Amino acid sequence: MVVKVTLVGIKQAKKGFKFIHLGPSEQCNNCPLYKTCMENLEKGRIYEVIKVRNIKHLCKLHEEGVVVVEVQEAEIEATINKKAAFEGAIVTFHPQQCSENSCKFLKRCLPLGLKDGDRCKIVKVIDRNIECPLGKNLALVQLKRVEK
Repeated sequence: MVVKVTLVGIKQAKKGFKFIHLGPSEQCNNCPLYKTCMENLEKGRIYEVIKVRNIKHLCKLHEEGVVVVEVQEAEIEATINKKAAFEGAIVTFHPQQCSENSCKFLKRCLPLGLKDGDRCKIVKVIDRNIECPLGKNLALVQLKRVEK
């Protein structure tokens, strides 16, 4: 588990809060807290607050200021090939190619926070029999990205 230190708005500084890092705003570029706040997070990843520290700072973007927090990448629900769906297995994630916009699993086939080629550990198999409208043999799993 890789823990990173960053800053979030006071209202978001709660254990369990999840957010997707979208990168810095223009207002962030000359901020003295830029390195701590932005540089150790990867754009496009989803992070979860695991610890809130009692250190507050002023911020141009957050009216009430920001708080120092410890975060880690969040676990993400995604679909994978059913044959690879075993708890504890390390898999290379590839988003499903899908054209069915009305499918209830579309957000799991193309999940935010994961990129094509990510190495992930299957934390949990949620459903081994996803009904794919395209007939693919898919399972719904909980994934945790692992470092290469």
